[in-house]
Amino acid sequence: MERMSLEAAKRKEGKGGASAARRNGMIPGVLYGKGYEPACVAVNEKLLEQAVSTQAGVNVLLDLKVEGADKVVARIRDYQADPIKRNFTHIDFQVVDLKQKIMVEVPILFEGKAKGVKEGGVLLMDRRVLTVKCLPLAIPKNIAVDINELDIGDSIHVNELKLPEGVECPHEGNFSIVSVVAPMKEEVAAPVAAEGVPVEGAAAAVAGAAPAATPAGGAAATAAGGVSAKPGAAPGAAPAAGGMSAKPGAAAGSAPAKGKK
Repeated sequence: MERMSLEAAKRKEGKGGASAARRNGMIPGVLYGKGYEPACVAVNEKLLEQAVSTQAGVNVLLDLKVEGADKVVARIRDYQADPIKRNFTHIDFQVVDLKQKIMVEVPILFEGKAKGVKEGGVLLMDRRVLTVKCLPLAIPKNIAVDINELDIGDSIHVNELKLPEGVECPHEGNFSIVSVVAPMKEEVAAPVAAEGVPVEGAAAAVAGAAPAATPAGGAAATAAGGVSAKPGAAPGAAPAAGGMSAKPGAAAGSAPAKGKK
């Protein structure tokens, strides 16, 4: 686990103290922990950026020296950032005991390329971070997951992960971490003219539908069970299931609607 040193100055409480710190190139924050009296602090923005630029990221352990107080080991428990510039605007530091396990979020690293993807499948990364419990000095940089052998329809669940020694994953349920699914098939519709009537000469409205005979009077023939052709079906196309009757003008030669001339 990465470990960096960082100095912090005391600041005034409230928005006024926070604004003054920002004007001086400092990031306002608070320091707290079990058995530690909370304190309002401020740290140098550039030095803080350097501390979190290691492979550990925001999980870096900090030897934090606050002016007028003893040095403590702390971690970034929470933070606020500018939504556009993405720079820190406020930091919560938590004092940690190196002998006590803590809960921390660790990024998941997917290694390799699933063979199911090579065959046209789609990789779904259901989780990108994982909450683990471990000693502060044993926080892993990431949780590596080998996906090379995943075929279409396969998945890896949290219970199948190989966690580093001393790292546990307390969780409820055996949720999915990553999976490979078959690509969605696009349905190709019959060509339709501007007025919503299928183009003459196109294949039957429904793939595989056979032309049906038209009885005297021009009404569309009904399928077994008395179901009439769907509105807008191609002339002579077999009716579709569902029990819907043809609307006036839906197909060439259909009977006029009741009450219309």
